Amino acid sequence: MEKHTLSSIGVISKKENLASVEHETYTNALILESLYPFPGYNGTTVPDRTDPKSLFLITKFIYGDDKVIRSVKNIKKNFPHFFDGTPSLINLFNKPAGAIRLKYLPYNLVGELVEAFREQGISFAKARQVNSYSSIIKISKYFNIERISEGIWHDSNWKEMYYISLPVQLRWNSFEKITSSIKHNVEDNNFDAALTTMYDNEGVCDFVRIYDEVCCQGKLLFIQEKYLDAIKYL
Repeated sequence: MEKHTLSSIGVISKKENLASVEHETYTNALILESLYPFPGYNGTTVPDRTDPKSLFLITKFIYGDDKVIRSVKNIKKNFPHFFDGTPSLINLFNKPAGAIRLKYLPYNLVGELVEAFREQGISFAKARQVNSYSSIIKISKYFNIERISEGIWHDSNWKEMYYISLPVQLRWNSFEKITSSIKHNVEDNNFDAALTTMYDNEGVCDFVRIYDEVCCQGKLLFIQEKYLDAIKYL
């Protein structure tokens, strides 16, 4: 098959447990943490660590993606530490809330970054205790994927990430029900799944994102078959 790549802005939708960050971040902004960003995957190769896996800086308002993306770009020109920041939307206290998903920055430097965002005109919700709860999270980000077989793609920047093309848009409830059914009826169910949308020159492309550190093409083909079979009965 001829090699084909897709580079696109898009949105990934997933469900994770969030709670107040427990480490000192030196800021009065509300920060939530996801300790298990791939809850469907039970791999043992992710070591215990003191650096955060995934933080969510909760904004006072729901800003447009452009505002957050421009702010991140401006901050990176002078900020002395590497980080990844992307616009996000979560549920908090039964309401939608804006957030900036933050990765690759130690806890003790988060306050410095929050101040940099404030200089860009972004306001944050005040810190408060938030007990662990489950939230659907939508993250806007840039994707660069390469087709490895018909309907199956591999992330060019993250080797554990794969994407299965879908012929239709799945609502979250349908996706969750199908994924649960697949995991309960296959022997090798150690993978995490999320919904993803990207764009090509024909319009919106729908995918299931698969996270698996030891995945092979045979497993991906099997998962693909199960999703496509389930969609026929919707």
